[in-house]
Amino acid sequence: MAYEVARSAAAAVVRPSDEPWRDDLVTALAATTLVLGLFLDGWNHINLQNGALGGFFTVWHGLLYAGFGATATWVLTRNPHIYLRGERPAPHLQSLAGVPLRYPWAIAGIAIATFGLVGDAIWHTALGEEEGVARVIGPFHLFLFAGAGLLIAGPLRSAWHAPLYYPAKASWRTILPPLISLTLLAALIAFMFQWLSAFVDWQPSLAIDRVPPALAANEDVEGTVEFAGVARLFVTNLVLLAPLLMLLRRWRPPFGSATFMFTGVALLMSALTEFDLGGAVLAAAVGGLAADALITRLRPSPSNVPAYRIVAGVTPLVLWSGYFLALRVFHDIAWPFDLWLGSVAVMSVTGLALSFFAIPPSVSEEAWAEEEESG
Repeated sequence: MAYEVARSAAAAVVRPSDEPWRDDLVTALAATTLVLGLFLDGWNHINLQNGALGGFFTVWHGLLYAGFGATATWVLTRNPHIYLRGERPAPHLQSLAGVPLRYPWAIAGIAIATFGLVGDAIWHTALGEEEGVARVIGPFHLFLFAGAGLLIAGPLRSAWHAPLYYPAKASWRTILPPLISLTLLAALIAFMFQWLSAFVDWQPSLAIDRVPPALAANEDVEGTVEFAGVARLFVTNLVLLAPLLMLLRRWRPPFGSATFMFTGVALLMSALTEFDLGGAVLAAAVGGLAADALITRLRPSPSNVPAYRIVAGVTPLVLWSGYFLALRVFHDIAWPFDLWLGSVAVMSVTGLALSFFAIPPSVSEEAWAEEEESG
């Protein structure tokens, strides 16, 4: 009898093998509402308020606050041992400062974001609203982004370590929670650097009709426009490729994963300015499809480094060649031939270089032998 009671108690504490996956999926979906709220608020500031932040508590902040509240509540309630007497921590929990938690860094993110929220309210009351680039990267906004990033990353971190997500070859069902989480993180970073996004056509622009006629012939203005254009490609290239290369270090994702991530980020960013460069979203999808085809064919992994490098170098070639074609066909924007050709080449080299940071060349044990002996 005592044995049966003990076994029943253990069964109540140890969750079924698929329950962590359900936790991660619900966390990812709740975080999706948070990010959608962020982009809805960004769209409002850009299109309806001429860049002004508006009041702190507005209807446009509603989905953002609701998404944060829902995600935070769900994350906190994944730890019943904290608030229910007699509950013991489940075996898959990890610790933060010695406390076993389901999503340790996500809970840290809640604290950081709450600090940023309170600080931002005080800042607006004392110093007024930020303007220009500072309206996104103001001091307390950085706390908000950091906290939100840790919260959003909960499913990704869980999947990275949990035995449930082994082996490395993943099905769509298995990969969905961490893939959503990673896509949301990429979108959050893209939002932070929205003035350097290739999917948003800010001024100055290489679109002829966006340069005032009086300045169009000014070489300094032309140079600044070209600097900004190439910088947008560079940052966007990093924002898209870095998460993909990270994903490939842990899983061999199913076909469509890269397309899902690239297209999701591009759609959200382009929506900020009501799809002013909507054709570029199609280029992102084509780049994602190229990456998916390469991943399926070459099977890149930390143990298949040449294939990993090929994916990193070839994907930008397809992505940005398609991008310039989309600009020309859908938006009548034509970069100078040498500029766009050189830009595509630079993005490819950048992707290849990024792969060396993700998987650096191996170092032989002999290289450290003398240092260890002398130490």
